[in-house]
Amino acid sequence: MAAEPARTSAGPVLTGDFHSEEGGKVMVGTNAELVSGETFLSAKKLRLDYRTGVIVAEGEVVYATKSLRILGAKVVIDPRADVIEATDVRFGRAPVYFTAESLRIVKGDKQIKGVRVWNNEPAAAGMHLKIAEASYVEKEDWLSLRSATPYVAGVPIFNLPYYGQSGLDFPYEIMLNTGSEDKQGSFIRSTVLNRVSPSLWLGGLVDYYSTSGFMVGPALRVDNTRLPGVGTRWKGRMQSGWIDDQSTPVADLFGRLPNSQRAFFTGEINGRTQDGLEIAGNAFAQSDPDVLRDFRPMLIGPNGNPQINLEVVKPYAGGYLSAALTAKADNYQDVVQRLPEFRYDLPTTLAADDGWSRRAFLSLGYFSERPSAELPLAAFQTATLSADAWSTARVDGYYGVSRTLVAGEWLSFRPVAGVRATGWSEGLNGQDATTKVIGQAGFDVEGLFTGSWSADAPNWNIDGLRHSLRPILQYRVMPGADREIGVAPMTQRAVSVSVLEEVDLADRLDAASTTDRQVARFGVRNTVETRDAVTGSRELLRADLFADWRQGPTDAETGRSDLLGSLQLSPTPWMTLSSSVRMPNGGGAPRESIQTIALNSGDFWRTSFNWIELRQATSARQLFWDTQTRLNSVYSVVTGLNYDAQIGQATLVWAGLIQRVGDSWEVEYGLNKRMDPLNRGISSLGFHLRVRLFKF
Repeated sequence: MAAEPARTSAGPVLTGDFHSEEGGKVMVGTNAELVSGETFLSAKKLRLDYRTGVIVAEGEVVYATKSLRILGAKVVIDPRADVIEATDVRFGRAPVYFTAESLRIVKGDKQIKGVRVWNNEPAAAGMHLKIAEASYVEKEDWLSLRSATPYVAGVPIFNLPYYGQSGLDFPYEIMLNTGSEDKQGSFIRSTVLNRVSPSLWLGGLVDYYSTSGFMVGPALRVDNTRLPGVGTRWKGRMQSGWIDDQSTPVADLFGRLPNSQRAFFTGEINGRTQDGLEIAGNAFAQSDPDVLRDFRPMLIGPNGNPQINLEVVKPYAGGYLSAALTAKADNYQDVVQRLPEFRYDLPTTLAADDGWSRRAFLSLGYFSERPSAELPLAAFQTATLSADAWSTARVDGYYGVSRTLVAGEWLSFRPVAGVRATGWSEGLNGQDATTKVIGQAGFDVEGLFTGSWSADAPNWNIDGLRHSLRPILQYRVMPGADREIGVAPMTQRAVSVSVLEEVDLADRLDAASTTDRQVARFGVRNTVETRDAVTGSRELLRADLFADWRQGPTDAETGRSDLLGSLQLSPTPWMTLSSSVRMPNGGGAPRESIQTIALNSGDFWRTSFNWIELRQATSARQLFWDTQTRLNSVYSVVTGLNYDAQIGQATLVWAGLIQRVGDSWEVEYGLNKRMDPLNRGISSLGFHLRVRLFKF
């Protein structure tokens, strides 16, 4: 039941069928209500003694204040002594309820007997916590429990004779995962974090594998972003594991046998001071390429490549000062290291009243790269043009000007000019210091054509249509870009093959890898929108097409790029269809194709299908499907499938049940079958239990 809205008055207001007793010193009422300030009380029978101030309420009692709400069979309130006693009580807010045999509150200190914590309506087969006695001392901020037993589906899990903690927030995060691996044998994985302060959680992982042995390691989480009055706000996590692997070693992807001593480390940190200084970093290290795959496969996706990154950024003089570090964290991954790089960036800023804008940056860094197992010497020489490992200090700077000219509301024209100068302390293959200067001149043109129609389709949530067409043309000529090829070290290399390279010289990753004499980009953006009562407008259709023409240093590197196209259709809020393709110059099958169907009913269910085909760099044809169905306010079912069409086999199948307990608990039970036929034919069957406990 929700408490009645607070009503204010000069004094208590009584409603119901009342009569006086004991010479008018006691008021007794049936089906009565009492409202006093922000306090509300209702009951089948209400007795108010004006001599002592004691109020006795019996029968379907509802007692609510600004910070407390109680439903019970009987409630006795003594305002003068600040004491509340209740029997057969129920309190809390849906869907989390507490039931107890008795509740006694004396000046904020609480003592509860026979308490149970329920998810949704109390049910014997539901998830709940049974506690013989609980007490909370407000002055000491101390919560103690006696004989606490959690129940899942009506089955007791364990009994804790006594438990005490500071504060009311539940201080543990628990993750359990059990199953079997072909190589490691049967296993149980666990991670437990204990909150030792309002912003710090400490714990660790303890895993057991019947063939490999025990994996142990520390873990922590820090988050003070929600605490009031803090100066620097931090948010971060760390997890590490070590094992003396007793299983038979298997060669990794590079043909090497790992040692029995295997370990991993992963962590990230983000911070922001009150004066705007931002700190961001992450670290991921492995003793061998397969330690996560063997022992913690669920961490593979979030971690990316093994390396250490740290960046500090501070606003300064209209721009940003930054220091960045990138270092290798293994002996097999290809990484261009920054040890470190200091940089000042001035974003596009209006330089004067005449409309001209300026943009600039200046950086000083020390860079290093060496052959690795992933990029051995022969491949290293092809990728870097260096016959061996290289290191160099680099000074890199750019200054440019631009001005935006607007013709009405349908056309903008922006001329651009600038120069970039870069110097390296050492060239490749024994070359001395070298310098490269690149000029830039060009323009950006963007048009805007719109049309509106009064279309009405309530079944599809369409209220009017607006079409926007934006043709785009960018052109740059860069004299000097084809100089020093093969002499200057490439301190940064483009690694993505799914997007077009940057057009503007100031956005290029590295001057050494910039060799285009001319670049022209052609593109068009199409958007169709309709009105939306909540967000103002809703996108129904988005269609983009882009292609480049580049003049490289040789005829072989001159010509049109692949054509990139993307289409997204959302005819109704619960359906989204999208397609992205990369068509090769000269025709043929797409180099890359991603097709997605996403259905979302809102609160009830959602599902998505993704079909991915790659014919560049790495060949792949894969289907990804996942769905979540909400059975009720407590339970949701999740299922998913990853299917590799090239080998005709599923690589991951999972199904699970998520149980929610208000805004505080979330428990997930799941089964997953993982197959990896391309990587030593490994497969595993697992059951996982994840419990996140934040608050009662």
